[in-house]
Amino acid sequence: MSSPPEPYGDPQTRTSILDAAWTLLEERGPGVRVADIAAKAGVSRQTVYLHFGDRASLFVALGDHVDVSFGRDQLRAHVFGAPTAVESLRRWVQTMSWYTAKIDSVSRILELAAEADEALAAVWRDRMTGRRGHVRRIAERLAAEGQLVDGWTVESAGDLIFAVTLPGPWRVLTTVVGWSEERYADEITRMLERSLIANRSAKSSATAERT
Repeated sequence: MSSPPEPYGDPQTRTSILDAAWTLLEERGPGVRVADIAAKAGVSRQTVYLHFGDRASLFVALGDHVDVSFGRDQLRAHVFGAPTAVESLRRWVQTMSWYTAKIDSVSRILELAAEADEALAAVWRDRMTGRRGHVRRIAERLAAEGQLVDGWTVESAGDLIFAVTLPGPWRVLTTVVGWSEERYADEITRMLERSLIANRSAKSSATAERT
């Protein structure tokens, strides 16, 4: 995600408001009002507006709050600190499978409300812009390390990784089809490696010979 603006106001009050917004969004869906959030947090509506400016900014801040709560910086370090681009790709899929399970209730609401609620749509756009930037980094590294199959560009490879690791495909495969989170990570990783990684068969044969 993009970097949020410098927080305003008392940090504890901000956190209380964001936690209240998170809880009510999961309980009531996109129709939750600022007045409801203020009441849940035990503050006035004016306090909410003083800390966040408007409803849209509140929900943008909520998206960042959710990420931070689940260790965003540590997860990014794990993915992008991988020794190779291929390992970075694998870690991305595994991390997204675990992370999507944690935030799926919020993601589902944001997706459904994106067309009708501008405040929630702003959060969703912000998250998707950030996610596309992350997978592009992985695609760029694959290309730089000579691991990207001929015919794929950095842009197209990034788009594929982005699309198949979105919450929607994860939700269908885990809740409708019945895959476990682990199977999703394994199958999607295998599919992406077969599609994008150069000389994969040769590397697999070499690995088999050593074992």
